[in-house]
Parts: sequence; structure tokens; C-alpha cells
Amino acid sequence: MNIHLKPVSLRKYSVILIYSFFIMAIIAWFMEFYFEKLSGDLTRAGSFTERDFGWQIQRPAISSEDLKDYSLAEADVLVIGDSFSMSHVWQTKLAANGLKVGTMHWQDLRSPSQILLGGLANLANPLRSDLGDALRTAGFKGRYVIIESVEWLFQERMKSLSKESNPIVKHEVVINTSFPLYPFTRREHISLSKLNGVDWGVKALCNKIKLFFNSSEIYSSGNIRAIKFNGCQFFSHRLCNYSLFTDVEFEQKTFNSIANVLTVNKNLQAAGIKPIWAIVPNKSTVYLGYGALNQYPYQNIWQLFAQYPELITPDLGGLFIQKSRIIKDFYMPNDTHLSTNGFLYLGDIMLSELRKIQTNQTKPM
Repeated sequence: MNIHLKPVSLRKYSVILIYSFFIMAIIAWFMEFYFEKLSGDLTRAGSFTERDFGWQIQRPAISSEDLKDYSLAEADVLVIGDSFSMSHVWQTKLAANGLKVGTMHWQDLRSPSQILLGGLANLANPLRSDLGDALRTAGFKGRYVIIESVEWLFQERMKSLSKESNPIVKHEVVINTSFPLYPFTRREHISLSKLNGVDWGVKALCNKIKLFFNSSEIYSSGNIRAIKFNGCQFFSHRLCNYSLFTDVEFEQKTFNSIANVLTVNKNLQAAGIKPIWAIVPNKSTVYLGYGALNQYPYQNIWQLFAQYPELITPDLGGLFIQKSRIIKDFYMPNDTHLSTNGFLYLGDIMLSELRKIQTNQTKPM
């Protein structure tokens, strides 16, 4: 029996095509609303939904006046830091106590060879660091420098800084432009002006399904790990039986750069500058424990620093572990960074260290 299929008319074909695109658009919009607006670096990089991993607890408000950044010539305290400092949130604790704070990124330290070689350091010619002289030459007149770095990046930064002499300092006054989300007290659930995208939504849907059926302790997506973790007492996100971490935290090499630290510390003191070393622990260090799942043998940086009386270094590892058991979302569940509460606690610690130094300097001999 011969079956003759009638060709689809152009009109029917057009209607089918239009309805198909319409249905796909509806599905895409539904995913945007259901998965919620991306706000964390871990959910973004790993394609995990904000609905599952976004924080739920309201944050404290930050005074915009205390977010002001001062030039090197005006600053009482200079912060050399990374993304944990660029939001300027923890510095508000210092500002609220009358201190003028200038903040610069590690990338603002440039050596002559890094400039001449297009950003590549001259690794074959290790020399001493002249950071103190460079800061004075650049116009810094204050007496205190807080050197902040996240734990997994600290060693490479110290090696890079100590390999070059006469670093060039560039400081531009910035007012909270790098991480404007931190002062927000509530998380946005949808943004019509900046959508997540269908491609991300499909990946997030696949990860959500896979997590539901996952039986192993660790589920990886890209360079992000979702680790099974009894985290409902520590985090506010919906899927709190999982916690997100980045691979680089488990790939940091054993710390062996204390000589570099001592060189920089001595140089700053010779320039009349008191350095405070603020090594921010990895999120995994705080919630999984020192060296958990690390690829290399672990060195507790804070215990090592404590062996050298000339180094002023608060034990942020121990302090953060203790505080994270008291404050929910001490680190953000969808991000590698501290929450606003975590940043403010860091500010309290830094202010306390500065006050100790000032008290010791005013004591009669």
C-alpha cells in the first residue's frame, strides 16, 4: 500500500517554527526564574543553581561613608591585598574608628622586568625586595601596611615579590567598584537586565539532576567540587548537605617561603613601616580542616609564622574555624569569599592588631 504524505505548507511550517521557538523561550525564562540570578563565583564557574546554593540570611548594612579609599599620601594604613580586600568591606571597621585606609591590589606592584617583559618576571635573577622604599617613593607616609592574601595564592605572591628589586607601585583610588554586591543586604533572585543564559541553564539543570542521583562524596563540575558535607548548621543554602569549593584550594603546594616573608618584613620595618600579615584561610581549610583532600603535604602557615616573633600575624585559620561554627554563612555558600559578617569579623581582628601595635609603641621604655 502506498502512503502519500502531503508536503507541509509554508504557513504550517512557519507556525510550527514559531511555536517551537516560543516554547523554548518559555522554558528558558522558567529556568531563569527558577534557578535565580547568578551571584557567586562558585555557582557561576561550576554551573550550580543559585536556588540550591544561594545564601538566604539577610546581611548587615554597610555605611557607604566608611567605604572611602584614600591615596597613598593621605592613608594612615595601606592594605595590599586581593579580592578579599577589593570590596573594602572589612576596612570599614578601621574607617569607623578614624583611620584613613588606602587599598591596592597585588597587581599594582610592578617590577621593572615585569614591565619590560610584558608582565613576565625575570625568574632567573632572584634579588631582594625593596617594597618599603618603593612605597615611600610612591608617596606613602603612613606607618602601617596590612599585607592580605588568600592562603592558596600567598606562596606564589611572596616568591614573585622577593625575586625582584625596586618594585614600582601604582595606586589608584577606588571606591568599592570591584565587588559592589557585598554591601547588599538581600540577594537578588532575578535580573532581567543580566540573564544567566540558556547554555548555563542547561548545564545547571544537568548538574541538579546528577547531584540528586549522586552517591559519591565528591561531585565535580568544571573546576568546582560539590562535597557532601553536614553543612546545614554552617550554611543557609537549600542544598546544605553539599558545600562548594574550587579545585585550586586542594592543589596548593606545601608552603616553604618563610624566608621571603622575613625579607619583605625586614625591608618594610627598615622604611619605618609596621607590617601586619593577614593570610585568609581557604574556604576548605575552615570547613573541611587543615590539609583535607590536599594534593601536597600541608603546612599550617599561621603556626609557622608564630615561630617568628618579628612577624605580626593573627591566627586567622584558628579564629575563622571557631567563628564559622557560630556565624552561619561565615563564608558565602555560593562563593569562595567571606560573607559580609565574615568580612566585618576580619575587620575587627585587623583593628585589634593595629591597636595592640599602637599601645606597645606608646609604652614608656
